Amino acid sequence: MTNIEAILIGLLSVAHTPEQAKHAARTVLRDHAHQLAELIRQDAQARHDRDYSDNRIFRLTGAQRAADLIDPEATA
Repeated sequence: MTNIEAILIGLLSVAHTPEQAKHAARTVLRDHAHQLAELIRQDAQARHDRDYSDNRIFRLTGAQRAADLIDPEATA
């Protein structure tokens, strides 16, 4: 995974043109959203693995869909 903190430190320590700064900010936000979505998916899978109720597949599917909403790398 990309280290978001290292990216931001690099961005703040170097002068950029407005276009470069915009591109860098979008890259950081996309990476962060993807990492967050992956954490949601991992958490949902871990909860699914511990849950033996009849509704566990619905909860897993719902969490996966929520992660897809914020993940810029998710396929439609």
